[in-house]
Amino acid sequence: MTQPHPDIAAVLDGLDASDGPVESARVLPPEAYMSPAFHEFEMAAVYMRSWLCVGRAQQIPAPGDYMAVTLADEPILVVRGADGEIRAMSALCRHRGHALKEECMGNTRTFTCPYHRWTYGLAGEFIGAPHMGRTATLAELKRDESLPQIKVELWYGFIFVNFDPAAKPLAPTMTKLEPYMAGYDLDNMVTIEPEVTSKPVPWNWKMLLENYIEPYHTQFVHPVIHDFAPNTGTEFDPWRGPDDNVIVRYVPFLERDGSLTEKGWAAPASFPIIESLSDKQRNRVGFGMVPPNMNIIFMPDMLCYGLIFPQGPTSLKVGGGLFTAGGWCMPKSTVALPDFRDRAARMMEGSRQLGEQDTAINVSMQRAKYSRFSPRGRFSYLEETLSQFNRWLAVRYRAEARRRNYPMRSAAQAAE
Repeated sequence: MTQPHPDIAAVLDGLDASDGPVESARVLPPEAYMSPAFHEFEMAAVYMRSWLCVGRAQQIPAPGDYMAVTLADEPILVVRGADGEIRAMSALCRHRGHALKEECMGNTRTFTCPYHRWTYGLAGEFIGAPHMGRTATLAELKRDESLPQIKVELWYGFIFVNFDPAAKPLAPTMTKLEPYMAGYDLDNMVTIEPEVTSKPVPWNWKMLLENYIEPYHTQFVHPVIHDFAPNTGTEFDPWRGPDDNVIVRYVPFLERDGSLTEKGWAAPASFPIIESLSDKQRNRVGFGMVPPNMNIIFMPDMLCYGLIFPQGPTSLKVGGGLFTAGGWCMPKSTVALPDFRDRAARMMEGSRQLGEQDTAINVSMQRAKYSRFSPRGRFSYLEETLSQFNRWLAVRYRAEARRRNYPMRSAAQAAE
């Protein structure tokens, strides 16, 4: 057996208490939210072995279009090839590791390293490099020095990547979201990327998802602006087991055809209602999470999504440039409205109010993790989604511990 860092051991030893139904589960140990050692373990366990959304196929529509994004310290390129296929690959030059592109979007015929001019094609194939003939033939370089490929899967036009070459397909793990996706004709909708700050926010990535997916706090943190979607009406889709890759809940509106407005959640909606949605969909808002880095909000007038990129144990980026910020998916007719920008600006005022209230909570929650009295409290029934998230994480933490040959103690043993 290999002995883990004490912070990793603290989380693993306390995992049983967090892994269970909402009636008995507790908050994860504080080390899970602030330890550099555990963060390294978690990135290997979770981000390097999960499907991660990087954006929408609409954002790279033409051959040569690309986005360069960093996921858990791994710079990658997501590229539309000359054949129309979308591929993902390492963004590091195979010579000495300089990034070919960083945190940007564009169009190109080739990728050339700015350090020594090694050049690669749109599929990552090695093309050429100056002054290499004395040490390696072109054939050898083409054989050995192409960019490592990363698995890609498209789901409703969303681009997902996975660093694990043995990863199972994404789509079968997403069936829980199918009833929510019905009626949103995403192939014929426009993705609008809102302008957001690229400055990292100072809390652990899990806190953002936890705050987003549980309705318990909305009555108290968002009074008035969330009253139109009262938390006591929330319904939760049940946990389906270790292969479940979706956590989702929905909240009925007080009136039909509400949405996010300048007043928060209210009616009428900010934009025209999507007529292909069912009556049930028009009477509620749905909150979905595809851990570890995507959330989706289903509204009667649009679908919105957000992407999350950890920068360290107590820092994450929710907008590293427009393409990683997430966005709104809307019918083309909505975007063509002459007053679209005015409507969008008013809606964003409601979003800003919600965001500012959540920011204050997240900052305080992160600070609390350093206290010697940091609690591992019990959950309310309105935090069913948090117990599901714990279960999702526990599967991956334990798998990584087995790969590293770490000892695993039960909660009872850890208490001795």
